[in-house]
Amino acid sequence: MEVVNLETVIDGLHSVGPSWEKRSALADEAGCIDAENASDIREISAARLLQPNDFGGAQASIEDHMRAVAVAGEYCMATSWCLAVWSAHGWMLAQMPTEGQHEIWSDPTNLVSASIVPKNEFRQEGSDVIVSGRFGFGSGCDHAPWLSVGGFLPGDQPAPVICALPAEDVIIDHNSWNVVGLRGTGSKDLVIADEVAVPAHRVLHVSETMTRKAPGQLHYGGPLYTCPWRTTAILVLAAPVIGAAKAAVRRFQERIDDHFLVALASVQRNDPAAGYRLAESTAEIHAAELLLYDAAARLDHLGGVEEVDPVVNASIIRDCGWGVRALANAVDRLYEASGANAMRADEPIQRLWRDVNAARSHAILTWDHAANTYSRALLDSI
Repeated sequence: MEVVNLETVIDGLHSVGPSWEKRSALADEAGCIDAENASDIREISAARLLQPNDFGGAQASIEDHMRAVAVAGEYCMATSWCLAVWSAHGWMLAQMPTEGQHEIWSDPTNLVSASIVPKNEFRQEGSDVIVSGRFGFGSGCDHAPWLSVGGFLPGDQPAPVICALPAEDVIIDHNSWNVVGLRGTGSKDLVIADEVAVPAHRVLHVSETMTRKAPGQLHYGGPLYTCPWRTTAILVLAAPVIGAAKAAVRRFQERIDDHFLVALASVQRNDPAAGYRLAESTAEIHAAELLLYDAAARLDHLGGVEEVDPVVNASIIRDCGWGVRALANAVDRLYEASGANAMRADEPIQRLWRDVNAARSHAILTWDHAANTYSRALLDSI
């Protein structure tokens, strides 16, 4: 079996990417990426860079994962987003008891979707956790054999847990995903109408991950699975935006000879302002990309240190928010100059613009969240 590594995954992504690009409009219309895209991801092992070596995964780094996801985003941001969350949720489940991991990865190419924000209250019954409720934003859930949901166990201080269930135990509400951006991600509601008992080996106690005492962390050690939990969850979602911003530049260039400007009485190629926009946007994208990969390298480093510096940790979140905002600004600048025809449903640049702006509005990717997190950590350190 071919070893999973960044180079082979990126080669595979470039091989299948053009077909994803052709199907991206259909994914947007259907509200779900094509099953063939998910099959491609499994075949080229794109979601296995963060998977443990025990199951044939690369057990690589957050930076490697982000670089692969960014390449996918150059072809289809919705597929790239699904790839990001499938990989990240696999990274989370690698920290649960090893018995649960062996059950989930009985087929090591299995994908895992999740809705992990703990809004519902679960209950303990013996060693099992009893799960029910509705869980939002299950990106890529249509193509995942395993689905994870987050909730609280009651107590003096409610304890967040993540429980993994086989897809047949969960109902996907296909009418719940009617949105403007990132439509193709199929981030639908997961519904568990009747209570389901989840055995202890498929339950991850989030508090244990914070102290690096989760079973998988103890089994594998560092640095990958001991990276700060919340910071990892934030940073991995920035990678699709890198690729989508590059795709917007490419599409702007493709249209420049056909976009006739009435005021100029010529095509856009002859408009100096268009050149200025291209120059500024490409510089902004390059700067954001370098910053985000540097942030990923710093996060990988934190996974291997004994004591995590809270200011360094917060600086990664700060740079993630700044980078996503810069990428979105770069796309906005190009879309603003793309003319009325850019609004047509069959024009890729409007979909890229919608998807990028949907990503930038994600609660943990906004600049307000990033700036507040960093400034508080910095001021608390003084």
